[in-house]
Amino acid sequence: MPTLELADGRKLAYREEGSGPPLVMIHGSPGEGRSWARVVPHLKERFRTICPDLPGYGGSDRLEVDQPAGRMDAMGAAVAQLVESLDEPVRLAGHSFGGNIALQAALKARPDAVERIVLFEPVYFRALQLVGDDAALGPAAAYFEDYARRATAGEPEVVRLMIDYWFGDGAFVRMADPIRRYLGAFAVSNAIDVRSSFVGTSTAAELAQLDRPVTIVDGETSQDVVRSIGRALVKLLPDARMEGLAGANHGMLDTHPEAVARLIAT
Repeated sequence: MPTLELADGRKLAYREEGSGPPLVMIHGSPGEGRSWARVVPHLKERFRTICPDLPGYGGSDRLEVDQPAGRMDAMGAAVAQLVESLDEPVRLAGHSFGGNIALQAALKARPDAVERIVLFEPVYFRALQLVGDDAALGPAAAYFEDYARRATAGEPEVVRLMIDYWFGDGAFVRMADPIRRYLGAFAVSNAIDVRSSFVGTSTAAELAQLDRPVTIVDGETSQDVVRSIGRALVKLLPDARMEGLAGANHGMLDTHPEAVARLIAT
């Protein structure tokens, strides 16, 4: 895998396929760039697809400090450096926690470095804080803090709480053993990512300056909170719109790859 040396000397690994204008695709948590493997074949004839492993995942080096405060900023800065290294306007896509990082990267990159953003169910709980949507924020914050506390304490297979919340009851037990083991091994890292989604530092004024077109996609059968986050982002971003994906939930990269690719390419 190719790597990019970041400003602090750490390495950011990425996968690259296809040709055309650059498309940077950010995976969720826990995960790796190969999370987009079913989507890339539908895009690589039109785009140069670049799928980085976020710091601490896959082939990329870990962040210097693994804690929620500043984590999204640090990951966003790493992706922003990758974006700026491509020397032409980039289309950014992000799924779940990767949607958060795509937004942070766009905030940190040069204004001319990003031309369009597509977010698939970003877990950007910070947006709910900024618009004062306590009705949506409160239950999610309580649920995920309980999960993060138990994951940090090392409770076996507690990552099922996160998986079943986003992908439906019983989703974790239906997964293949290697996937369950992978998710369990990264539960502590995922807990840090989850907590960071609630302690972001971006302001409403900063988001209001992000004037690139943003499409926010939610699945028809997904948790209501993803639509609440989408509506909040539409209020905060000057050129944002929502798009629904029929029959899909948070697992849309695997279940609806062609539709996901179409939304990115539009």
